[in-house]
Amino acid sequence: MSITLRPMRDGDRAAVTGLLMQLAAHEADLSPTRASGLATARALLEADSAQTRDHDGAQFVAELAGACIGYLALRIGRTGPYVHDDLRDHVLIENIVVDAGQRGTGVGQILLAQAERFARERGCRALQLGALTGNAPALRAYRRAGFEAVSYEMLKRLD
Repeated sequence: MSITLRPMRDGDRAAVTGLLMQLAAHEADLSPTRASGLATARALLEADSAQTRDHDGAQFVAELAGACIGYLALRIGRTGPYVHDDLRDHVLIENIVVDAGQRGTGVGQILLAQAERFARERGCRALQLGALTGNAPALRAYRRAGFEAVSYEMLKRLD
């Protein structure tokens, strides 16, 4: 069977929420700063929907045999003057997740290729995303797709 990549539809909300629950649980295992659970997954989907709507973005699903096995949310972003002009307008990957049972099968690379097509179609010369430092499989997948680390986000808890 082949994987179909298509824009997300309203009927996909429950399946995408399930994928985002997997993502939130995985990230919560990697970082004490991450929340998980159904409420978090629903909030992620609502935030993605608002960001894509307000910033010329899109949401996609990867489908196999009628089941959503991957999700991608992206939007147009603009970086400040500290980067070169040709890289300031970019596509930001808000969220990307592949069903746990499908990881390592190339679905993530298909979603990343869609993000690249989306960026090129809009005249952007850069893609950006964030990843948790302890998420080695994701970091390998992003490097395989041509991403490189350019900065680190840091956190200091204040009591």
